[in-house]
Amino acid sequence: MDHHDNVDMVKKQQAARLEFSLPEPRTASSDLPLQSKLAPQTVQRLAHIASAMSHPTPATVAPWKRTFEEHLERAGGAGFEFTLATVTGSGFPRARTCIFRGFWATLPDNEYNQLPKNPPIFESDCPTFTTDARMRKTYELFATGRGKGDLSQSRSGSGGGGPVEAVYWIKDTRTQWRIRGKCWLVAADDVEEGTPEAQNSGTVSVKAEVGRYMRVREGSSDRAGKSHHDRSWSWRREVENYFENLSPVMRGSFKNPPPGRPLSEGRDERAGEALGQKAGHLSEETLARKNFRVAIITPEQVEAVDLTDPTKCTRQIWTLAREVGGPGGPQPSDSIGEWNKVETWP
Repeated sequence: MDHHDNVDMVKKQQAARLEFSLPEPRTASSDLPLQSKLAPQTVQRLAHIASAMSHPTPATVAPWKRTFEEHLERAGGAGFEFTLATVTGSGFPRARTCIFRGFWATLPDNEYNQLPKNPPIFESDCPTFTTDARMRKTYELFATGRGKGDLSQSRSGSGGGGPVEAVYWIKDTRTQWRIRGKCWLVAADDVEEGTPEAQNSGTVSVKAEVGRYMRVREGSSDRAGKSHHDRSWSWRREVENYFENLSPVMRGSFKNPPPGRPLSEGRDERAGEALGQKAGHLSEETLARKNFRVAIITPEQVEAVDLTDPTKCTRQIWTLAREVGGPGGPQPSDSIGEWNKVETWP
């Protein structure tokens, strides 16, 4: 096990201890679950409705992304640690350290990954991380989303959509970045080409909400349009490549006993639960595949506080415009593409 594996494993174990310190919140029985099972024809109808009602896809790169991306690269790129804040269904704040895994649809190259990749035709402004479906934050993202999902739904597949704030402190540039928005979780088994039983309203919501942040890259060899590209770009393949980008030991951590379970309750040896395992391809790992999730943050407001010069500190705030589904932000503001920008005292 190398140094990075040790760091990743320690942080995952710390997160497990912290995230399970409170009792499970309960969801009102009158809430409509986001992840309810649907008949195939219902899924198709919901997908059509979601497509028709979703806000326009941002046509250009967000005005803050290039600088944010450059700062992340200076800090180490994929593998950089950041703080993710969520709220519980009861309104309690929760925070933990996560690891940046790149932007959705533009997965970084990685020495561990030998799988076939998606064609490089999409990009997005959505930072990602990976997590275990059994982690407490997964449940919180379901419980605080529009569908008010319960614990079993949070562990069964794609969905979520709860509010989050991610904070990145870039020491080299003395800049703090905050990204506020919603966080969506993608599982490999139900995101596409699954059995009718696996399809659910969570899958439909994830693909509609994340999909509207995806745009065709400039210079793509095929400019036939987004709907055409949707048929050649695979969500499942992307999830499997996220798993492959992890080290074998980190992949194996998704076969650990459930995070937060008391040691006195033991582990499921028949299912293959054990600490310190390695794992291969996601398609060959039943237990890891069940637990592995890609988490995608769809940003609605971004702040950058530049502390480089104490006499000229600045805070820039970009807010997604209401016309494309954002909150609009403080006024007056300058309109930059689909974003409104203001500068304030830090």
